[in-house]
Amino acid sequence: MRAPLDRSTRTLLAACALLAGCANFTAEQCRTANWYNLGEQDALLYGLQPQIDQITYQCQKVGVQVPEKDYMEGWVEGEREHERRMSRSSGSM
Repeated sequence: MRAPLDRSTRTLLAACALLAGCANFTAEQCRTANWYNLGEQDALLYGLQPQIDQITYQCQKVGVQVPEKDYMEGWVEGEREHERRMSRSSGSM
């Protein structure tokens, strides 16, 4: 059984995740991204709120239209799984 993280550690991890989620997208990344998987990853791995506004802004600067629907469908699925995992881990303590 793992010990729960203290508040300062959780805050630091959240800040790192937010910074990672705000990384600049290159034109190539904007053109080739799997938007469903990216949305799912943001929710599942990082527990982030949807980052679609920041991503859309970055990609529009390089002339790429982001399929927000695909990203959000992936994000919703990732959030569901993230919540399932969190409830399982809190239920086992």
